[in-house]
Amino acid sequence: MSADPCRGAESLLQPYLDRVLTEAEVARIDGHLQECSYCSDRYVFERSLRTAVKSCCSEEPVPDGFVERLRRRCSDQA
Repeated sequence: MSADPCRGAESLLQPYLDRVLTEAEVARIDGHLQECSYCSDRYVFERSLRTAVKSCCSEEPVPDGFVERLRRRCSDQA
């Protein structure tokens, strides 16, 4: 992680939720989340947001091309 442990944890939060980190990275994030209430609260929020989006948006099929348009729009804003 970076010199600022919260910045390092924040940059790994999405990959942590996606379960694509190495065991060492998961251990570092787990430890940080146990010690930092701010990051722990962000993790709970992000996890809850994913659950809400999945439950309200997974019943109907996504229109053709939607995912690609969304990716392009998101990468344009980065």
